[in-house]
Amino acid sequence: MRRYRLAAGALAALAVVAGIAAAASSSALSASAPAVVHPKVHTKTRDIHVSAPGTYEIIVTLPATTVTEKVTVEVAGGPGVSGAVLGPGAGDTLSLSEKVKHHTLSVHVLSYGPNVPFKVAEALEPKTTTPPVVTPVGASGTTGVTSPTAPATGSYNTLVWSDEFSGPAGSPPNPANWSFDSGGGCGPGTLSTNTSNVANAQLDGNGHLAITATGPNSNPPYSTAQLDTDGLFSFTYGRIEARIAVASGEGICSAFWLLADDGEQVGWPNGGEIDVMEAIGDLPYQTNGFLHGPVTTNANDQQWNGVVNSVTPLAGTYETYGLIWKPNSLTWTLNGVPFATATPQTLVPTASWVFNGHPFHILLDEAVGGWPGNPNASTVFPAVMSVDWVRVYQ
Repeated sequence: MRRYRLAAGALAALAVVAGIAAAASSSALSASAPAVVHPKVHTKTRDIHVSAPGTYEIIVTLPATTVTEKVTVEVAGGPGVSGAVLGPGAGDTLSLSEKVKHHTLSVHVLSYGPNVPFKVAEALEPKTTTPPVVTPVGASGTTGVTSPTAPATGSYNTLVWSDEFSGPAGSPPNPANWSFDSGGGCGPGTLSTNTSNVANAQLDGNGHLAITATGPNSNPPYSTAQLDTDGLFSFTYGRIEARIAVASGEGICSAFWLLADDGEQVGWPNGGEIDVMEAIGDLPYQTNGFLHGPVTTNANDQQWNGVVNSVTPLAGTYETYGLIWKPNSLTWTLNGVPFATATPQTLVPTASWVFNGHPFHILLDEAVGGWPGNPNASTVFPAVMSVDWVRVYQ
């Protein structure tokens, strides 16, 4: 189950601002001073109607441009993203959480150059964290493995499997749901060793699973854990979500992902791997989605990646990372709002779509080193990835 990662390209730096103001100087210019030329600002606005006042997650997509373009995104004059630089040929996906006092929410994009079109995904209130009632599903085959298959279409709102990580502090994760996996990592150069020690994966007594990576002086150095549901639970199609607080820090790699049940038989990555969330510790405002499968033009077998950048840090706070899986379609969500979709048509021509019609199981892990690089003196250990719950709907 070893995974290989291709590092994402450098992304534009994002900064949180309280508003946008134009500064004017009351001082007269001297005769010799050059004239100050202010860039022309183009503004576009989208109004979204919401069901009730509250805090909403908003995903704004800026498309690729033919020229270098500086843009600012704000919501109803409130905090926004300043100084995102696009292109040429680049786009960006930005996430904002905003309090809405009325039934209409306005999203503004200010463009310091050509007018930039943009899309706003559905504004969605964060979902309740109250544990829902699980609707049992039947076991498949003779192994006792639960492996339901959802219809090709549907809203996928029936909960068929979950772990709420309730139990006394210091106890291991439920063995009926999870096993410890010694494989995995975060690509070539991974420093950490996955163990089955409860010190690396245990319940905290408050309804959370803590996956803990230790430092270089532990035994073994950089010990951590990888958990999976292989042989216990798998599913085909549906919606999966997990509420997770990832750790920040250079060299820390947190992941919530799916792996094909037949992956070992057909060889990785021929069965397929779907990374619902992969977070790099020194990029605390960013989350990534990846697909790995057969592709001849990429030595790391990465077929596709999507990324979203948040106005506020994602690391250290509980966010809901999700995936909606249908035949020929995979859609990634942040706090319930879609931010990227992959289909067979979005893959490069040399890639094969291997994500239809066979079951995948769930994995959670936190690695040290690999493609994010090694930790440095500023990295804080122990580093904890805290999981509130994992839920599958069909």
